[in-house]
Amino acid sequence: MPTATPAKNSAWNWIVIGVVLIGGLIYLAISRKNAAATMPAPTGAGNSILEAGNVVGRTAPNWTLTDVNGHPISLAQFAGRPVVMDFWATWCGPCQVELPWWKQLQDKYRAQGLEIVGVSEDNSLADVKNYLLKNPLNYEIVWDNQQLENSYGVPYGLPTTLFINRQGKIVERVMGLEGKPELDRAIRHIL
Repeated sequence: MPTATPAKNSAWNWIVIGVVLIGGLIYLAISRKNAAATMPAPTGAGNSILEAGNVVGRTAPNWTLTDVNGHPISLAQFAGRPVVMDFWATWCGPCQVELPWWKQLQDKYRAQGLEIVGVSEDNSLADVKNYLLKNPLNYEIVWDNQQLENSYGVPYGLPTTLFINRQGKIVERVMGLEGKPELDRAIRHIL
């Protein structure tokens, strides 16, 4: 009986490894989406937006934060417009992947009233200002400085994004890095 050559065995092993990896990635993507929609609030946490299980349909609480130039920006000033609230930080690698996409999507949907607001979770406003000097963005950037903890809670991870429709209701929450086509689809859903 002929035996398989080492080259055939090696090729077969790589095929099996590839199939297992692809299957694992698909499983992770599906389970992450399901977990985000059904995640219970952590023990001791209130019913805050970022910590609650399912927030779809809830009204986004108003807030007033300071932009990098010291001007107050509030969610209420965007009433009647679709809003994307993206919680991010200058040190967050996945956030760095999304930032150019947000710039492109802001340009693409600006005429339809879209407002993207980057909510910086950095420890220092100086860090945000320095970052923006080197990497300018075309949408509002505000610094949280832990002011949203009572109403919005603390993000489980960054980036965390809320998609808010023209009526002020949260339509979708995305936790973690999402692909640009998925972000685009979520924006179209709130326009």
